[in-house]
Amino acid sequence: MPTSINLIRLSFCGPSDVLKEIEIGREVVNQWNRNHSEGYSLWVHDKHWSSDAHPEMGDRPQAIINSQIIDNSDIIVAIFWRRFGSPTGIAGSGTEEEIRRATRLGKKAMVYFSDREAIAGSINQAQFDLLWQFRQNLRTNFEGLCWNFASHAFFKKEFERHLAHALMDFRSAPTSISQPKASEAANQTIHGNHNIQAGGDVSFFQNPPAIKNIIERREGSVSPSDLRQIQLWIEELVESTVGMARKQAFAMWSERFKNRFDIDKREELASEKMTGAHDWFIEQRAILKRRLKTKLPEEWRRSRIVAIKAAMTNMQKQKEVYYPEIAQRLRIRKPFVSLKDLTKKDLERVYTLVLRDAGET
Repeated sequence: MPTSINLIRLSFCGPSDVLKEIEIGREVVNQWNRNHSEGYSLWVHDKHWSSDAHPEMGDRPQAIINSQIIDNSDIIVAIFWRRFGSPTGIAGSGTEEEIRRATRLGKKAMVYFSDREAIAGSINQAQFDLLWQFRQNLRTNFEGLCWNFASHAFFKKEFERHLAHALMDFRSAPTSISQPKASEAANQTIHGNHNIQAGGDVSFFQNPPAIKNIIERREGSVSPSDLRQIQLWIEELVESTVGMARKQAFAMWSERFKNRFDIDKREELASEKMTGAHDWFIEQRAILKRRLKTKLPEEWRRSRIVAIKAAMTNMQKQKEVYYPEIAQRLRIRKPFVSLKDLTKKDLERVYTLVLRDAGET
């Protein structure tokens, strides 16, 4: 029997510094199609202006991209890192215009912000400030739920989950369950202990059910998405803490966060202080890295070597060819055959270069 497949059009958009994330996203879409397309009767066609737009005259470049790509999409996935993009005449950047247009047309818009660390000196401060202002506007105006990620691996994992949830809205509605006719006889089981009897479906508990108290969000306090972001920041600090059990490290960083902002619970943090919370996280992460390098040099060296080798594996680079290339590009006087032979300064330089080649920075 022929199977009817529903075509879902998904478009990726973002400034020029998120090409790696878009590549990961397209891989996730392709994997979903291979694994689930037939079972869900859905096929996701992913698009990006660089591969799916074509030359056309008569309007603004962004307006043409909107017409060719955004207007025909069911879902758009917007990703930001350190850049916001260039003004279009009616919006601060092309990506912002695409988000606003998609939501206005009733499209499903999924917005992600990367908190990955950038190479020192590679940040355009003006662009970063515009992006941060955009993030703050989305948060303070309650325009939706955005997502943050601190690594490519985490983005891939989360986008796989989010895509599956988003596509559920495009599946055919389940067949409704027919209700019994009034004339049909109803079967009823009587439960009781001679003192109390009840008919129908009854559940008996050895202990009374626990009552869960729901604390309402205070006006002006952080939103659920802000709380999740704080959780992710603390988890990253925990993962970078050595010489301490994970549970103990988590308790320590949670307490430090509350002490820093003089609150008893994270839910009490004012929304306007999220910028300060982000600055606190960046500062603590930098301190941890410096401490790891100076006080635990072997741990620091091991972490750098692991990251370099993982990036080389992803790029399918062989050390016999790649190491001499690196030595030449960085002008390292003494050729090396093992990362363990490098000084701390050269290892850091190699780490930065390899991650840049792999698109990880």
